[in-house]
Amino acid sequence: MVVTCQMNFTYYESLSVHLAVELINTLCPVTNTDRLSTPEELRQFLVESEKYVQDLVSEKNRGFDGDAVIAVHRKTVQSWPVRSEDVEIVRSLRKSLRTVFELAREQKAQDTAALLNEQLRISGATPRISWHHGPYHLHFESEEDGCAHWLATTTAMGLAFVLIEYGTERFGICASASCQKAFIDTSKNKSKRYCSEACAHRESVAAFRKRQRSKS
Repeated sequence: MVVTCQMNFTYYESLSVHLAVELINTLCPVTNTDRLSTPEELRQFLVESEKYVQDLVSEKNRGFDGDAVIAVHRKTVQSWPVRSEDVEIVRSLRKSLRTVFELAREQKAQDTAALLNEQLRISGATPRISWHHGPYHLHFESEEDGCAHWLATTTAMGLAFVLIEYGTERFGICASASCQKAFIDTSKNKSKRYCSEACAHRESVAAFRKRQRSKS
């Protein structure tokens, strides 16, 4: 989950950040395994995002109408035609978002911001007031422009929010050489090195065994 007591995202921001991280991690940088190479796989990615929407609206969601949120998301996702050109656009977006994390990891805040600005420009993100499922709030994507536009504007805005509110320290890339997934560090002291407990445990065991071998 992206939302924690240390980092208080709104519903919209949380979904945006979650989508950005999940999108980046559809390509494994270690094995080069790509889970986003066909229109069918892109559609499946969009459909699976509904599960996270359901998780979000089941929590305290600051006045949002949960059923309306799910209904809007489901209707939008299911109505989009997903084409080969959408896949190419989204894969290019994924590469840019991965670079955002790499620049942030090097604490190059201005370069990180410049790349996000460029992605927002390319996607044509335009702020507008929405009231369809709760209090008035801002959206930056247009449902009418299709899945590639929606993903580009939503994910870029989510990461822009993290950079502005929390800085580059919150952008993480798993320190496990066999993983290297992107993640948002929600720890209180901004010290998270691994994307999951599984990776942290695996690396701890490997380090322990290496020390034991060096003693023998």
